[in-house]
Amino acid sequence: EDAVGALMDFEMVTVRADMRLEVVLRYLRRFDELPDHTDQLFVVNRTEQLIGVLPFTALLISDVDKRVSEVMITDPFSLRPDDKAEDAATAFERYDLVSAPVVTSENRLMGRVTVADVVDYIREEAESELLNQAGLREEEDIFASVLDSVKNRWAWLAVNLVTAFVASRVIGVFEGSIEKLVALAALMPIVAGIGGNSGNQTITMIVRAMATGQVSGESGKRLLKKEMG
Repeated sequence: EDAVGALMDFEMVTVRADMRLEVVLRYLRRFDELPDHTDQLFVVNRTEQLIGVLPFTALLISDVDKRVSEVMITDPFSLRPDDKAEDAATAFERYDLVSAPVVTSENRLMGRVTVADVVDYIREEAESELLNQAGLREEEDIFASVLDSVKNRWAWLAVNLVTAFVASRVIGVFEGSIEKLVALAALMPIVAGIGGNSGNQTITMIVRAMATGQVSGESGKRLLKKEMG
């Protein structure tokens, strides 16, 4: 589900390297419509191995008497079906891609990934992350029964209850000080609110950093050490 193979689209246009651009243009006119987000044609050999890509810009501005091999990009960016979808999304953002070919280990063309597929994946991941932050599951239904809602939420609610007991216990330890200085009691909800807001801000920044690839194994350790004080 989190691999490029799950995002792959099999609708694409392929051409041969020895074709003249005029022939390619006539070939394209035979289509009723091109696949969505077609910004380039994939150049393959007789064994369906990817040997380059032909961007539409090069096709339109080049001399029609030239052959595909003369104007194609011979070392295009490509993906493997077992690559992580997260890495593919990062590559699309970094290189401003509209589509990218998906090839096997023998470099045979299998399909392509488009920016629409990547955007759908990013949206689903963002929704899942938001639900996780709230202690909910993706299958949560607003019309679910009370029993089903309890099953989905009890773990996080239990954690929240435990932390509330710990907080009340800490307050109990300083009960004498609070009785002597009543103003401290008024500050308690302020401190709790600031703590909650700063926690939400930290979580948001960390999730954003993870999504943009800024947090790796070593940097994650440094981040944890910094946040733990």
